[in-house]
Amino acid sequence: MPSSKPRITLRLDEEDIEFLDYWANKEFLTVPQLTRVLVKRAIAKQRKLEQEKSA
Repeated sequence: MPSSKPRITLRLDEEDIEFLDYWANKEFLTVPQLTRVLVKRAIAKQRKLEQEKSA
């Protein structure tokens, strides 16, 4: 069943894509899975910073 989650398009340099592919293989993930993990971590970090600012 297809996901109903919104999608984004990300355009990267070939060198960056190659490194993501290498990294994903080391982690036994696909590039989209690794990219999702990285974005989720960055969002969590930014949310934490925003909470600390407002506290």
